[in-house]
Amino acid sequence: MPVSDVVEVSFYGVVGMKLKTVYRPLTLAFAEPAQVEEMLRFSDVKESHSSRVHCLALKSDNGDGWVACLSYSVWSHPRDADGSAPRHRDSVLILRG
Repeated sequence: MPVSDVVEVSFYGVVGMKLKTVYRPLTLAFAEPAQVEEMLRFSDVKESHSSRVHCLALKSDNGDGWVACLSYSVWSHPRDADGSAPRHRDSVLILRG
C-alpha cells in the first residue's frame, strides 16, 4: 500500500482570515476578483498596499474559507515507510508566494 505524503501550508504576515477547523479534502486556490475585494475590505487593507497581499481561497466539501497574507508556502513531506512522522530532509517545495 503506498504511503501518502503530508502537505504543509504556511501563511506569513496574515492580515485577515476566515477558517474552519478541518478541511477534508482541502483545495487551495487563488481567490476570484470578487473574493479579493471582500477579503481586502474585511482586512482593512489600504488600496496602496493591496498589491502586496496574497488572497487565497480554501475550499472543501464541508465549507469554504480564505486567508489574506503577505506570503505563503506549500511543502510536501514524505512519511516513513511505516507511516510515521514526515521526513523533512526529503521535503519538496510545491508553491511559494
